[in-house]
Amino acid sequence: AWWPRDAQRDDRKAGHLDTIRLMDGGPNLPDWHHPPDGWFSPDRAMVQRWLDAYVSAWRSYDEAEIADLWADDAVWLYPFGTRASGREAITAEWMAELPVFAEGGYDATYEPIAIDGAFAVTHGRTRFFDPASGETRREYDNVWILRFDRDGRCVEFHEWYAGRPEDDPSRAIPSA
Repeated sequence: AWWPRDAQRDDRKAGHLDTIRLMDGGPNLPDWHHPPDGWFSPDRAMVQRWLDAYVSAWRSYDEAEIADLWADDAVWLYPFGTRASGREAITAEWMAELPVFAEGGYDATYEPIAIDGAFAVTHGRTRFFDPASGETRREYDNVWILRFDRDGRCVEFHEWYAGRPEDDPSRAIPSA
């Protein structure tokens, strides 16, 4: 359980009193939590169209289709860092991964789950499979936070994902 600063927890079952001290201030949050003045608020339909276009561009690896997703000054962020900045760099990052996907099957489904002002929160699943057998090789659960310009291009793409425990046993939930 989480307790307020310098809170005391009376654990009567254990018969003792614990004092829990938390650090002052906590970690800093990134600046992107505060959109710039004049931000644009998308609707669900626009976000879904973009997500569908993202999957289509990923399936095709058509460079123009990929580039069309992004604003000129877009930024692609991972936790704790920037993966690529600008439409050209983001497109180049995608194209550099083409050899990874050339041999195998992959697909994805994403949908918006919340829109709060400038930000759209999306959830989806990405599956990599054997094209001959259809057997799933890896699967990822994805949460993205997106911000768009008025033309429907992504300005900020924040990506978090986790693989299935069976694909990475170190991530498995311990059994009781």
